[in-house]
Amino acid sequence: MHQKKNDNLIKKIYTGVLLLFLFAFMGCPIIIDEVEYERGFNDGFAQDDYYWAGFFDSYDTVNGGTIYYQGDKIPQVESPPYDAGYYDGLWFAYNDGYFVEYDYAFTIGFSEGYDCAYQSDWQVFLAKDKHTEWLDGGFSDGYNDGFSEGRIFGAYDYVNKLPFDWLDAMLDYRSGTDLVMGGISTGNNGPVILYEWGTDPKDLVKSKRHAEGIGRSIRFAKTNAKSSGKFSPPDISYRSLIPDAEKEYQIKPTTSTRYSTKPLTLTTTWLERINQYRSAIGQQ
Repeated sequence: MHQKKNDNLIKKIYTGVLLLFLFAFMGCPIIIDEVEYERGFNDGFAQDDYYWAGFFDSYDTVNGGTIYYQGDKIPQVESPPYDAGYYDGLWFAYNDGYFVEYDYAFTIGFSEGYDCAYQSDWQVFLAKDKHTEWLDGGFSDGYNDGFSEGRIFGAYDYVNKLPFDWLDAMLDYRSGTDLVMGGISTGNNGPVILYEWGTDPKDLVKSKRHAEGIGRSIRFAKTNAKSSGKFSPPDISYRSLIPDAEKEYQIKPTTSTRYSTKPLTLTTTWLERINQYRSAIGQQ
């Protein structure tokens, strides 16, 4: 009885191996590998602790100081398929968190740059204001990048007697609208190099890379994919803010760190502005 069961098992294994050989010989994909990779990826991508680790690593990277990015510590393996997908999922989750915090810092900076330039002496302000490029994808980097782009839109709206609306202006910018005011440009011709999703900022800062045209080509979109084949990574995930993250944004400054002599007219907190942005792009 036991021998018969063993014989049946051997036949099943032999048949399975033969089918795999035939699929490979005929050029057919072995579906189980792709399925296992995607299953592993989904499990890894669902790890919120990696997402928030990336988020706070970006938030804590300020003023060109210590870079806390740890995406380079996440291993990249080729097999087995589940493990390869799992670690890729962790890497994507971590980089989403890191980039989303930069994106929020950009939003905060844009709103305050817009506010500072929406005034009668916008030309004087633009002539004196300086942009510091940190290139590290941290909070200060995102704030400065957003502030520099927002100030041009604020000046433009003021000159053209348009209503004060930083969010509408930022959505125009993110859709590809570029402007020139006071001899200063936004987009590719401006002083801003946007942080690129998935880039190791330690390598970026070390090489002092200033890529041409980086702004338009990577504007808030994933461009690096560690996986190959038919699997498509998910879009950037703006996950619901946890209490510790919300706490960091419960701030309502009276002046901008870039222009402390002019009181801000904005009456909303950073968190409220982030929520406005999330709502506008459909990320609830």
